[in-house]
Amino acid sequence: MTATHPESNRLRASQESMTDSLERIEAELDRMPDCMFDRDYFGTLGEQLQHLHARLRQHHAVESYHAGGDSIAQRSPEYADQIARLHAEHSTILGMLDRLIRQVESVVDYPLEDKEVFAMRGRELIAVVRRHEAEEDRLFYLSVWRDTGGES
Repeated sequence: MTATHPESNRLRASQESMTDSLERIEAELDRMPDCMFDRDYFGTLGEQLQHLHARLRQHHAVESYHAGGDSIAQRSPEYADQIARLHAEHSTILGMLDRLIRQVESVVDYPLEDKEVFAMRGRELIAVVRRHEAEEDRLFYLSVWRDTGGES
């Protein structure tokens, strides 16, 4: 795997959306059946996972920063429990991603079944992040709607 400078990952992470990053990883996972024995393929996948890690850390840091200011929980306290649950999921999501990052360089040497499990865990991570993002977006828009005179 090509070593990348952490600052370069942070810069790239700030310039694209979470959706873009997830779509690139999903595209790489779609290619996996044709690349099961290609070390370069797993190197590229590892770079994409590292990039997602930087993007998620940035996203979570921004959310933590906003939690102290004008947050959804302050504007709409009825969502506080849901927000707390979503915030607690951040470490679980990063843990799932960390596991994939630790395994990606050696996956090329795994038996076929273990490679398939690795791919399923990658797809599970994508699904969890997308669901998480959708729930965060939903709470944000509900709070804005109520804050601007929606149903009370």
